[in-house]
Amino acid sequence: MKKVIIPLMAVGFVAACGGAPSNNQMTVDRDGANFSGTAGSDWTDQDLRTNAFAALCPKDQKVANLIVSRDEKGVAKFSGTCVK
Repeated sequence: MKKVIIPLMAVGFVAACGGAPSNNQMTVDRDGANFSGTAGSDWTDQDLRTNAFAALCPKDQKVANLIVSRDEKGVAKFSGTCVK
């Protein structure tokens, strides 16, 4: 399953600019408890670790085994597991 998640604060930018800034976008692929994806530079490693906005795992689960790498523009590639 693929999801695009945009933080709530980006909604105002969408309305004003006609499109979401790529810095705020996230794409997540889930396979059971495992996930992987990409996140714009506005998503910090701490946001990913703490499952900000329940973006990576359901709200009742935590992120484990998180691996994050970033390119020169700050875009993150990540993978990990959701655990209770």
